Amino acid sequence: MPSATFTHQSTARASTADVWETLQEATTWANIGPVEEVWGAVHSDEGHLTSFQWSTTVAARRYPGTATVASAEPEARMLLELDAREVAGSLEAKLEANGDGTTVVAVTLWVTSRGTLSTLFFPVVSEAISKGLPAQVERFAGSLG
Repeated sequence: MPSATFTHQSTARASTADVWETLQEATTWANIGPVEEVWGAVHSDEGHLTSFQWSTTVAARRYPGTATVASAEPEARMLLELDAREVAGSLEAKLEANGDGTTVVAVTLWVTSRGTLSTLFFPVVSEAISKGLPAQVERFAGSLG
């Protein structure tokens, strides 16, 4: 199955603690990579995000999926495993504090197509993600602080 990797980083005018707190809100992940819509967030007793439902659109058809936090290091990184009928992959946010109270946020998306429909449209999906991810990460980082 076709797959691709995309990365972009930006600087947020917020501390790593504040960015980390924002990553615990499922809606933060909406409109990053293939994740278009988010609902049904589940949090641990400590308030850490553990999973949520999401959807993406391929060839004008909406496909629901599940995102599960695969690993997390508070104030350093969070890795989500994405699973939907037509696409699967991982979405990672890495945080690095600058000495001036800002945080570098690096987002990497690994995506693999599944199924015949997605395979046929993967070049289009891949191009859209490639063009869209930088703006999505910039928008997220700009919304902080």
